[in-house]
Amino acid sequence: MKKILFYLTLVFLLSSCTFSPPVTLTVSPYSDTPWEEVSGKEMWYKVKWFDGDRVETVYMDLGVWNIEVKADRDSLLVFAFYPLGDMEPLGGFWEPGDDNKVWLSPEDGYFADMLIRAAETYPSPVSNISIKRLKERIPDPCAINRVSFLSSLLEGNIDNKEIELYKKYRVPLDGVPKGKWVSLYSHSQSIYVSDVFDPGTVSLFPGVYHYINFDRDLMLTVTLDENGKYYTRVSSPPLW
Repeated sequence: MKKILFYLTLVFLLSSCTFSPPVTLTVSPYSDTPWEEVSGKEMWYKVKWFDGDRVETVYMDLGVWNIEVKADRDSLLVFAFYPLGDMEPLGGFWEPGDDNKVWLSPEDGYFADMLIRAAETYPSPVSNISIKRLKERIPDPCAINRVSFLSSLLEGNIDNKEIELYKKYRVPLDGVPKGKWVSLYSHSQSIYVSDVFDPGTVSLFPGVYHYINFDRDLMLTVTLDENGKYYTRVSSPPLW
């Protein structure tokens, strides 16, 4: 596991607490997913967000593109959209002073999901994080070791403890049926398994990833843990 040592002061990580008037935020996915583009069908989403005090959950019907949320606290807000209810999430953040339009991306998805899960039990430390300052030091949240970061956050040690970063692992595609496997999100490239060439590998950060072979009507699920141990499973794709 790759480790980068740097020291984060509380001034760096924690947001300032000043009063600002309430604003209404419009929260949306950054674009259609590749699955929607290939299939021509829209998805529904489970939506969870942390409003600085508690976690809320709603469901977006087919054809609904965004939600509106009132930001009336001087703290971090965290959003996660889960396609079809349980697929890997899109994520996004809002801090006081930001624009009132929040675009969600897959790059922020797992980090946002981790913060929302933590906020269900420990809202205070999550509400005081400054994602903006954190990203100045670690531009890609996908690389942050979420287990280590959460432990440091809850222990109050994020100012003096090293931040561990994930590395990407190569997952072999042996045994995966031939054809094109379309990734749920464009930041994780689609997979091509050829009749002629060796199956090859796909390079991923730890997490769960889904791909659909629309010609075969099959879904590939890749589960990769932080130690590089992986599992692949081929099944029927979800209906939507």
